[in-house]
Amino acid sequence: MREPRVTAAAATKTRPRLNVTSTIFLIGTLLIAAVATPWYIVTQGLGWPETITFLVLWIGVGISVTAGYHRLFAHKSFQASWPVRLFFLVTGSAALENSVLNWAADHRVHHSHVDDDKDPYNITKGFWWAHIGWIFFESEKPSRTVVRDLMEDKLVVWQDRWYVALGLGISIGVPLLVGLATGRVLGCMIIGCVLRIVASHHTTFFINSLCHMIGRQPYSREHSARDSPIMAVLAFGEGYHNYHHSFPYDYRNGYKPWHFDPAKWLIWALGKVGLARDLRRASDVAVLKAKVDVQFATARERVEAAHHSLRETYEQRLHEAYATLQKAIHDLLAWQRRGRTAAPVAGVAGADDLPPETRLGLIHNALENALAEWRQIQRQMKSLPTTTATA
Repeated sequence: MREPRVTAAAATKTRPRLNVTSTIFLIGTLLIAAVATPWYIVTQGLGWPETITFLVLWIGVGISVTAGYHRLFAHKSFQASWPVRLFFLVTGSAALENSVLNWAADHRVHHSHVDDDKDPYNITKGFWWAHIGWIFFESEKPSRTVVRDLMEDKLVVWQDRWYVALGLGISIGVPLLVGLATGRVLGCMIIGCVLRIVASHHTTFFINSLCHMIGRQPYSREHSARDSPIMAVLAFGEGYHNYHHSFPYDYRNGYKPWHFDPAKWLIWALGKVGLARDLRRASDVAVLKAKVDVQFATARERVEAAHHSLRETYEQRLHEAYATLQKAIHDLLAWQRRGRTAAPVAGVAGADDLPPETRLGLIHNALENALAEWRQIQRQMKSLPTTTATA
C-alpha cells in the first residue's frame, strides 16, 4: 500500500521553525563570553570598573526579574507603587528575556500546564529543551487573555512597546559609559555587558531546567519542581522551586526565615516603608499540611517495602497517626478560615462554650501532641527494615 504523501505545508506544521534571531543572540553571547572573558582577564587583568559594572547590573537585573517580572507581575503576590514597578520594568528589561507581558504569559501557562505538552519549558522533553531549547524555536504564543490584567497597567504596556530599546540601552549603554569614564571600555563591554547578559540568562534558565530535575520535594510530588539552596543563591531566592509551585501566590520562595531569598527581603522592606502592600503568603498550617502529605506518601512507600512481619503493624500506626494529625490540622484551618467564633473544637466536650482564646489553645495543644506522635512515627519509619535489606 502506498503511504500518503506529506506535503511541504504539512511538514512545516510538524517541524517547529528555528527562531534565528534568538538562536544567534543566545549562542553568540555565550561563545563571546566563554572565549573573550578568560582572554581579557589573562591579558589585561580584572579591574574594578568591569567588576563593579558586572555586579551592579547582574544584581539589579536579577532582583528586577525575580521580585518584579516573577512575583509582582506574573503572580501578583504583592502590589507595588509606581516608582517600584517602573524600576522593575526598566531594569528587568536588561535581562533581555522579553517584555513583562510575554514573560508573564509564558510563565502563567507553565504553572497551569506544568510538565505537560502545553508547558513552554516542559522538563519531560529533557534538560536542554527546558533550559534553552524552547527559545530556539518558534511556537504558538500564549493568548494575551492570559495577561489581560497586566494589559490594564499603562507602565507594563509602555514597557512592552519599548522593551528592546530599554533592554539594549541599559545592557550596552551602562557598561559603555563606565568604560569611557574609566578607560576600561573593552573590559566593561566584555564582562559588564556580554558576560553579565549570559549570567542573567542562565541563572534564570537553570530554574526552568535544574530546579525541575535536582533537589528535594518537601511540599509536593505532584509536579517536577524541586528545592535547590544552591540555585537560590545564584538566582536571588528562586531556587526554592518546589515551594513556589506548591504556593505560587506567596511573595516568598524561601519559606523559612533563614532561607536565602533576597527578593523576599526586598519585598518585605518595601512593604515596611509603604512602597509595597498586600503581601500575600501561605499560612503556616497550609504549608504544614502540604509537608505532612508528602511525608505520609514517603512513609507509605517505606511501609510497603518493609518486611511482611512488620508491615501490618506499622501501616496501622502510620494511618492512625496521620488521621489524628490531619484532624488537628483541619481544626486549625477551620478556625482560620471561618473565624474564631464560628470554628468548632471537635473531640472536646463543652469546648464550644469556652472563650475563643481557650478554644484556640486547645486546638494548638491537640496539634502539638499530634505532631509529636507524627515525628516519632517518622523516625521509626526511617529505621524500618525492608525486604530488600533482609534478603
